[in-house]
Amino acid sequence: MTHQIVRKANSLIEATYKLSAIEQKIVLYLVSTISPSDEDFKPYQFKIKNFFEFIDYSDTNYTWLEENLLSLKNRNLRIVYENEAGKKVILNVNWLSSSKYVEGSGCVELRFDPNMRPFLLQLRNRFTNYHLSNVVQLKSQFSIRIYELLKQYEKIGKRAFGLYDLRSTLGIDEDQYQQYTDFRKRVILAAQSELQEKTDICFTFKETRVSRKVDVITFFIKSNVLKPVAFDEAEIIVPEIDTEAELNSLLDLLPEAYKTRKSIKKTIEDSLIKNGFEYVMRNVVYTNEKSSNIKNYRAYLVKALNNDYGLAYMEDIQVKNEAEQAKQKTFAEVEKQKQREKNQIDQERESREKARVFIASYAPETLEAYAEEARKRLSPDSLARYHRKDVIGLFEFKRRLEDVVMEHTGLRKPQPEAASEFPETTPAGQEMKAAAE
Repeated sequence: MTHQIVRKANSLIEATYKLSAIEQKIVLYLVSTISPSDEDFKPYQFKIKNFFEFIDYSDTNYTWLEENLLSLKNRNLRIVYENEAGKKVILNVNWLSSSKYVEGSGCVELRFDPNMRPFLLQLRNRFTNYHLSNVVQLKSQFSIRIYELLKQYEKIGKRAFGLYDLRSTLGIDEDQYQQYTDFRKRVILAAQSELQEKTDICFTFKETRVSRKVDVITFFIKSNVLKPVAFDEAEIIVPEIDTEAELNSLLDLLPEAYKTRKSIKKTIEDSLIKNGFEYVMRNVVYTNEKSSNIKNYRAYLVKALNNDYGLAYMEDIQVKNEAEQAKQKTFAEVEKQKQREKNQIDQERESREKARVFIASYAPETLEAYAEEARKRLSPDSLARYHRKDVIGLFEFKRRLEDVVMEHTGLRKPQPEAASEFPETTPAGQEMKAAAE
């Protein structure tokens, strides 16, 4: 059971759907029964007892399983992919077309919807696989989805999602976990804990804020060495390296004209066995970048693989990326400063509105005492404008009165006395005049 493999097209992993943890385990259990050589779907059977053992459920009650199967049969998923012509296709489909149980047989027979063929059968590239055992203990429906989404990018090491896109992919309703703190706790942190404890990968994450809200979550993915598990027969499971999948991923990086050339496939396969995936990947990327004007792509690729030109190339890219990140960090600091200034303006506006409420409620003698203090804060020119009832002078007096009230009511700390002039010819003066009018 622990050696069963789940293989899914990447477009299926990224599909939008909502399934409970049990429903997902039914699907994944069923997917693991598909043979890589299957050319078409067939009725896939499994023993109910074995499935209940898989999910660690003690009661082998078919009625309970049937309820989940019927629920699953009505579940829709939305898959977005490109067809052979390069056109975007949006497919809405159900997982299962039928389920069948013969009383007393102890087996259930399930069929996938025929439209699911391209995403589960004869997968040659753009797919992800993992051991079924990695999801068996996961309790949260979101932990299972996040595991797959991150497993897909394990070799790259990180993956970023817009918060809205991540919620949509995970099938989270708009009225569910509306507060980010709830989403973070119930979804992200719960998955982080479960994956660390129970699967072959783990992650940390970074939150990027725009307009004071978290808009982007970047996951940093690492392999996770689990504690050895004791089996009845002292069985030790050694994770397999799927060389075929790695080779297909590397061939997928090649320019279209070279993907089917046997000589290049042999070159890449030999280097993969000798040097590993990361080594070959960086040199293929280097060759793609540098050989655009070179006719003999194969010769250039062989030279890069022999001399590891891709190492320095990737290092240069990393330095460039770090410089860009520093630039973005500076930009982010400027944006933060702008936001702080905006917050100060908003706070000032709110405090003045509260001060006007206080002013309207004061007894005449209290208001006059504050007004006298406000007049003392006016410069001679401002005071002269105030006495002749000039619109700017009246506005300046109103502002000083609000200052006095804000300080007396604790809306603002007392400020050093400083007279401010706002001639009508300045933008500030014109703004005040417009506000006064």
